[in-house]
Order: sequence, then structure tokens, then C-alpha cells
Amino acid sequence: MARKTYSINWEDDVPVSFEVDGVQYESLEDVPDETDRLKLEAMMNAAEDAEFDAEIEKIDQEIQQNQGVAIEKIILPIFTGVAILMLLIAGISSVNNIRKVNREESAPGVVTDVKMERSYVNEEDRVVEESYYPVVEFTASDGRRRNIQMSEGSSPPSYEVGDEVTVLYEPDHPIDARIQSWSSTILMWILPGITGIIGIGFLVAVLAVVRVMVFPKNT
Repeated sequence: MARKTYSINWEDDVPVSFEVDGVQYESLEDVPDETDRLKLEAMMNAAEDAEFDAEIEKIDQEIQQNQGVAIEKIILPIFTGVAILMLLIAGISSVNNIRKVNREESAPGVVTDVKMERSYVNEEDRVVEESYYPVVEFTASDGRRRNIQMSEGSSPPSYEVGDEVTVLYEPDHPIDARIQSWSSTILMWILPGITGIIGIGFLVAVLAVVRVMVFPKNT
């Protein structure tokens, strides 16, 4: 027994005619055989279900795209602002350090005392850390002898009473002195170093977001 062929003609997603073995009917009601009508109806329902699934998938894609755009609009300004702020702080701190170093003068000094200060590392467990700060006596360029506690401490103490050191100070503000050492130099550059690294990290993140999320959508 030969198999029948069925087809549905569509216009603007609406069925306008039906065919059974090449015989055309304007509506399902015009098809005389009930089996043929059921098969054509099943075909029509399957086509509508497929169209519905495609429409749902399209809507999901649009929602995901809109969510991606919303995330970009939030992430990009925040990351850009943080990058600019961190790099600005790093730049200002670096300029101030360079100016400070250029203004500094040196003078011989002697450690006259080492003061110990305690601070809580963990208040809940009452863990205490001891830091030792040298007190240095030196004569500035204005001829006045000063005895200043350095702001750089260490544990265990890095200096003992009687140690001879070189003091770096600004003539207009000799009280803000420091001992010439690698540790004091590193301490000066901690702030610009950390903020610079953070700023570069956020800047790289911004460029990555722009490159990966924005550009492909415009192509």
C-alpha cells in the first residue's frame, strides 16, 4: 500500500491550505478522510510547538544579553573609577616621595634609647605584639640638637643604644626624620606600590571586560 504524502502551506506563520497526495484543501474540515485530518492536525501542532520553542529560546537569549549589558554598565564604571583612584593615589604618593628624597639632608646620629610599645594583634585572644622604636640624637643643619623617636619600629629591635646611624631629615621639618636604611626606603614606597598594583589590576580587568564582553557583541 502506497504511503500518502502530506503538506501544509503557511503564510505569516498561519496555515492557509493543506495537501494530501497533491490534493489541496483550504481547511482541515474540507479533508474527507478522518485519518488524514488527524495526521495534518498533528503536523500543524508539531510545527506550532517548534515555533513556540524557538520563540522561547529567542526570548531567553535576549534576556541573557540584556543581563550582560546591565552587568557591564555596573562593572565598567566601578572598576574604571577604582583603577583611576588607585593610580592617582600611587602617582601623588610617588611624586611626594621623590620630592621628599630630593629635599632630605643627612646627618650623623646616635641611638640614645630604644622604646618598646605593645599592641594587640588579636584582641579576642589577647595576643600582644611588641615593637621597638629607636630614639636617635642628631644635630640638624640649623645647629640644634634633637632627640627624636623614629616612626619605624621592628621586632626584635634592629638597633641598640650607642649604635651610630645616618639620619635623613627635611631641613624645614627635621622632626620627621628617618634612619637611612633599606627598610625605611621600602616603607616609603609601600603605599604607592600597593595602590599602583591594585590600580593596574583593576585597569587590566576593565580592558578584559571591554575586550571579552563588549567587542564580540558588536561584531
